[in-house]
Amino acid sequence: MKQSIISILKYETFVSPGAFFHLKTDWFHTDQEIKTIIIDQDNLYSKLLSIYPKDFVMYLEQDKNGSLYRTNMPLTLCEEEGYYTVEWPND
Repeated sequence: MKQSIISILKYETFVSPGAFFHLKTDWFHTDQEIKTIIIDQDNLYSKLLSIYPKDFVMYLEQDKNGSLYRTNMPLTLCEEEGYYTVEWPND
């Protein structure tokens, strides 16, 4: 039996309100390759699930307290560049 998508999201990255989150996405060509599912959303919070090429999955919970990104692979902040990168297996 395959695992549910949510159960494979073992890594968390928290971003404070007003802070910038940018994921470096150089492993595919266009944003149309990302499948995004809006789970719940209103003017106070959002819950989104995004499925990227190469089996990268990201779940976002965002509210007035900040943004919590849950992923199936760890993210690394490149502070000097201002973006996050995916730590791919065997990189």
